[in-house]
Amino acid sequence: VQSTSLPICTNVNCADQHCDPVSCTCGSYKGSCGCCDVCKQCANSTCITLRQDVCEDGYWCKLNDPNADIFQGAEGTCVPYRTTADPHGHAQH
Repeated sequence: VQSTSLPICTNVNCADQHCDPVSCTCGSYKGSCGCCDVCKQCANSTCITLRQDVCEDGYWCKLNDPNADIFQGAEGTCVPYRTTADPHGHAQH
């Protein structure tokens, strides 16, 4: 079972949480309640929005199929924020 809702963190004490150590090639961020480190997905790697995957800095999770249902776990790829630009320098995603 997967959920798209964030956990309720009001009563979470990070000192009581067991966090596995991580070694991240592309950086890390604090998980949902801000206690444990979670690895970011590297550039050009698979990401799944439903899992709340975060891409490395400067990248975002672009769905491989724009018509896919993210609530069914549709996969994407970590791509640069500025993938192409028009003559006026506006990003095209």
